[in-house]
Amino acid sequence: MACLFISIIMLVVAVVYVALPWLIDFYIENSAVEVSPNSQKVMISMLYSIGVPTFITLAMAWLLTMNISRGKSFIMKNVTYLRVVSICSVVIAFMVLFFSTFLTSFFPVIITVIFLLLALLSAVFANLFQTAIKYKEENDLTV
Repeated sequence: MACLFISIIMLVVAVVYVALPWLIDFYIENSAVEVSPNSQKVMISMLYSIGVPTFITLAMAWLLTMNISRGKSFIMKNVTYLRVVSICSVVIAFMVLFFSTFLTSFFPVIITVIFLLLALLSAVFANLFQTAIKYKEENDLTV
């Protein structure tokens, strides 16, 4: 079920990624806020550059979910997937923080904090999985 949900999210992200210029134009035309052409270029470049690590993060979450649903929870691949999620989250956070200097909103700061917390949480889970794998291997050798 979770794999299907993540697959649907990945499909939506891919469609939005392709339709991004038209979506930005639609947003600007229908919003009450005046947006300069320079801000429009910044928004498009920000969303395109953040899209790549976001898609990588979703792919790693899908692979992790697939392994867990197959009963392979404590394998080193899952630790690697969680570490990639952590790295991508830090990259996204710093990209949003960088692009927030060009935009006049407090919202990117909130997104930055959320992605830094996601990076911390996934790094902690990666270490937890690695420790569990070590204990599992020791337990397998004991029995």
